[in-house]
Amino acid sequence: MKKIITVLFVLALLCGCSGNDHYSYPENGNDVLFSGPNNVSYTKNDLYKSLKIANGEAIADDILDNIAMQIEGIDIDAMYEEADSIIETYQTLGYESYIISSYGSIDAYRKTYVSSLLLSELSKEYVKENFDTLSADKKPVQMQIASFANIEDAQQCIDDANNGSTFDMAAANNNAASAPTSNVYTDDDASLVYEVKEYLNSTDTIGISPIITYTTSVQDAEGNYSDSNTYYVLNVQSRNVEDFKDEFIELLAANTSSDTVKQYFLSTHQIEFFDQDLYEFMAKTYEGME
Repeated sequence: MKKIITVLFVLALLCGCSGNDHYSYPENGNDVLFSGPNNVSYTKNDLYKSLKIANGEAIADDILDNIAMQIEGIDIDAMYEEADSIIETYQTLGYESYIISSYGSIDAYRKTYVSSLLLSELSKEYVKENFDTLSADKKPVQMQIASFANIEDAQQCIDDANNGSTFDMAAANNNAASAPTSNVYTDDDASLVYEVKEYLNSTDTIGISPIITYTTSVQDAEGNYSDSNTYYVLNVQSRNVEDFKDEFIELLAANTSSDTVKQYFLSTHQIEFFDQDLYEFMAKTYEGME
């Protein structure tokens, strides 16, 4: 909190507050703090405006740090211990000068590292606190996916899996493009082709899917186009999000924008900025904050 205290202390020295919400102003704002050549001067108003705009997001981040520690119960001490361990390793390997050249100082790197961990934990808390809404919207499913260049291989994979072979073995024995792994997917997952999403949304079936054909148009050296097919077979393991809740939380937390997380916690904990310019700056940065 050192930075926010310093900033707010300087503002307090400069400002007098009116009774109007979200508004403050420097007393004797036109007083010149220093002058330069060609009659250029710098007033209290100039300094005040610079402090607000330059430090607006930093102030918000410091507030979020305190929300994480005091309200959300996140163990920041453990994060600093992790950061110090990483720094010690880098120093042992001779990378201290690289850290300083990249971040300005060891302390600045430590702050950046811990802030990243805090945001990650806040993202998980955001998903947990909005779990029901997010799971209903994202339609998560846990499954394995195998893809094939030949329809005969895809069909044989299905036959083998239905006759007692594990899906992993059936895919490997029939020339799958890669070994199928068990992952959690959501309806907006960019890694899933439309045809796979369409199948998942058309049925509640668990187990081995029929062949799903994905067709693309390929241009050859002469400029002629021809169709190329990829054949997908799914092993849908579960559609009940409670079966893979932890994995779903990790997935959404990793894919939720930092602005969404920051906006949510600033709004939830009714954080207000009692200055009009700073308030407007933060409101635009985290749209929806009041």
